[in-house]
Amino acid sequence: MNLAEASLISALTRLKAGETTWEHSFVIAGREMHVECLGNTYGFPHGPDNDTMLVLTNLYLERGQPSDNSVECSAYGLLKMLGRTDSSQNYRILHDSLTRLSGTMYKISGWLDHPGGVARRVTFRFLERVEEVVGEPKSLNLKSFGAGTKLRITLDKEVAASLSSPRVRPFDLDFMLKLPGSQSRMLFRLLDTLWYSDPRAPMDGFLEFELVELGKLLRLTNLRPDSIRRMLLTVHDELIASEFLKSAELLGRGASQRVRYVLNSQRPDYPLGPEQLELVGKIKALDIPDVQARDYVRRHTVPVIRGRLDLATSIVSRTKTFRKGRGAYAWDILNDDTGKYVAPPAETSLEARGGPGGSVQAQLSEEEAQQDFERIRRAEDQLPSDEQWVQHRSALKLLLSRQIDSGDWKLLEARCRAGEFSASELLRAANGAMVAMTMQAFVDDLRHRLREL
Repeated sequence: MNLAEASLISALTRLKAGETTWEHSFVIAGREMHVECLGNTYGFPHGPDNDTMLVLTNLYLERGQPSDNSVECSAYGLLKMLGRTDSSQNYRILHDSLTRLSGTMYKISGWLDHPGGVARRVTFRFLERVEEVVGEPKSLNLKSFGAGTKLRITLDKEVAASLSSPRVRPFDLDFMLKLPGSQSRMLFRLLDTLWYSDPRAPMDGFLEFELVELGKLLRLTNLRPDSIRRMLLTVHDELIASEFLKSAELLGRGASQRVRYVLNSQRPDYPLGPEQLELVGKIKALDIPDVQARDYVRRHTVPVIRGRLDLATSIVSRTKTFRKGRGAYAWDILNDDTGKYVAPPAETSLEARGGPGGSVQAQLSEEEAQQDFERIRRAEDQLPSDEQWVQHRSALKLLLSRQIDSGDWKLLEARCRAGEFSASELLRAANGAMVAMTMQAFVDDLRHRLREL
């Protein structure tokens, strides 16, 4: 809510040469705020930077709000999450966007941590750090930012804290990304937020702004009424066509002109909340595509999802080979309502057992399964240390997150990335310990080895 109410990213689609700062005082949801934006040589955040920031905050929630406030992803993966093609132009846009989000400082008066609490002044950047993840020094990609770029992106601590505060509201990112233009996406986010945070809006049945004040909230630098009005006309058409707005009416003339918005009723259960986003992240860790994971979370209650997810994780972690792929197998388990799958006993190591009446026959012969397993293991072991860690981090997190504290987890990551531990071998050993019911001994030994190195 703080990030949305402060409206930190400009709706401008392009900046003039040398345009790097803005400063506005305004009233939003009945409270006074003042924001000073200090950009860098790439300008201040604007246009598509809004999409980038929202995708990164959603990714942070999907990953369970990591204690170090960082998420790992590829530049290619980020473009796919943003719904963009992997063209050289889009990689350049993404690079510049991350540079602005990490290099722009905001000074904000009116930041509110708790509903009804005392507002305070904060200073921060959206992103604390953007790093390119590399293995051996010789593998450092000296070429331009592109498909092979792997990133570790760390959110500023104020931004991360705001995502776990009481003033968090589910936001319909999927709907926003389907809107045709960055300006319509920006206005959607602002109106969607204010309809929720302004107590008068639901009672009045509309949101109304002075035209110039709305221009400030959209962080436009040209606040002439005719310029603001021209920009809004196209945006209004897009939001009405998408059925977000029922109507957008301009009232009065000149500098005293006002804009009145009437919103169509929105499905309150459609945006995913923080708990649901974390479940999406865990389902995706089973190699299930993002679209399927989100659809599954929307169709089921949280307790049902947690139960099915625990079962799928338990079975998949004990399965060495997959005939149709790991994600397809996990998806079948999540959607089964016949009782075909039950948690396997400790000695099970291949396919999941069936219901009480018997077991499902292994889909591959023992010899074929062993050959396939050895082939996959050799391929995994040949990956650079960093790639092994990125590939197996989610699975290791599921197995070890309740067993070791955040300090040991950070130490484990450092050892794996440095090549002192093999993430592939570690995951196999952890799965074996779970099957043999010796996980506590495995964890104790792991802690001892971490401190010895």
